[in-house]
Amino acid sequence: MADRTAHVPRERRDRTAAARAAFEGVLREVFDGVAVLAGLAGALHRAAAAEGRSPASGELAAIRPTVLARLTAPGGVLAGTGVIAAPDVLADRSRWLEWWRLPHDRTGEPYPLSVDLDPYSVGGYEYPAAEWFEIPHRTGRRAVVGPYVDYAGTDEYILTFSAPVLGEAGFFGVAAADVRATDLERAALPLLHATGPGTLLVNLSGRVLASNTPAVVAGSLAPSGHRAGEALPSGEEWHECAGLPWSLVRTE
Repeated sequence: MADRTAHVPRERRDRTAAARAAFEGVLREVFDGVAVLAGLAGALHRAAAAEGRSPASGELAAIRPTVLARLTAPGGVLAGTGVIAAPDVLADRSRWLEWWRLPHDRTGEPYPLSVDLDPYSVGGYEYPAAEWFEIPHRTGRRAVVGPYVDYAGTDEYILTFSAPVLGEAGFFGVAAADVRATDLERAALPLLHATGPGTLLVNLSGRVLASNTPAVVAGSLAPSGHRAGEALPSGEEWHECAGLPWSLVRTE
């Protein structure tokens, strides 16, 4: 009789590969949506520039149907998404966000983010200084920032995926998407379980994004000696994205 245990390692590899592909698919889906919004906003900017003018904030409403469709897609992980204009690129507003969010339970209707955009206000939302805005502006590349508590915007523990809106008309702003840290961990758990007990998903600064062991909780720093491991997601495309790749490491 054949020894069935001989097939266990291969089965585990297959399960891990499938779970990894599914998780990387979630990350790609988030960035694909960001790219779509960046393309729409860039086209709007180019069209206005071709007419010799700056776009108005109201024109960004044209991307709203796509924003809402991405936000409410079945099985999605987005907490919020939209386009954030750079200071003084719009004709009628010095700063502006075309940004929509979902309630924490994801069952209610999307609603626009309401923040103080007055740069001279003590409580103003100084988003040009935020890493998710500053990095794409400075480098022209995508970025993943977090997890962090968005005290100035949503007061949630989130990660922000962002990309510059660029074109012949110059830098217009960024397209971005927020993912709650709890939703990212939920999406990563099948991969962690398939890899084995005591598995962590760790960002570049050693912060734990997801964990399948009660000994290490998400949001904490990974134990010393476990802050590097197998790159996730894999592929050269991610090495030009600030904040990626992350590491998949074992503590047991």
